[in-house]
Amino acid sequence: MEGVTVVISTWEGPGWRHVAGTRSRAVASARAAGADDVVTVHLHRDDAAGARNAGVDQVQTEWVVHLDADDELEPGYLSAMGRGTADLRAPAVRYVRNGVDQGPVRVPRVAGHDHDCTADCLPYGNWLVVGTLVRADLIRKVGGWRDFAWSEDWDLWLRCHLAGATVEAIPDAVYRAHVRYNSRNRGASRAARLAAHRAIAAANGVPIP
Repeated sequence: MEGVTVVISTWEGPGWRHVAGTRSRAVASARAAGADDVVTVHLHRDDAAGARNAGVDQVQTEWVVHLDADDELEPGYLSAMGRGTADLRAPAVRYVRNGVDQGPVRVPRVAGHDHDCTADCLPYGNWLVVGTLVRADLIRKVGGWRDFAWSEDWDLWLRCHLAGATVEAIPDAVYRAHVRYNSRNRGASRAARLAAHRAIAAANGVPIP
């Protein structure tokens, strides 16, 4: 797929600046995920929203994929994304812990949903991971990334959806997520996750559970 930038953003401790490259994960996988002309931006800031927005500021291509520093895009990721047609293209996810797959590869679902999710599911919860392919100008149009204690990617995808963006799943594009149970997302308590979910819903004017 042409016209895409992979943005790898790090924040907080200085050690994260080196994780993406030294563990041969994010940077190497981004270069292997598409054509030779794929652009990779890797930068560090004090917080998640600041890091990701700084990355988007550097994007000059039509499309952008965000990639966490300790995760990977599997081979063929961008080629698979290029076969889609929507403004937001959601990958399947392979969760891995200590090199071992943690279940089948699949496109995530909103918690409690027993069907393949669509755009209409987004007001109820998130099923698009950070590696969703998105038009860079769409991120700018809706105001960029915002800080929340958890699931800030849902806040962004929800705003894109409410702005009229089309959404589709691309199951042949696989985002490889390395599971760390003490990570920012997985380490949050159920109460903290629920509080963040309600804050995001309120900020976007959707029903609060």
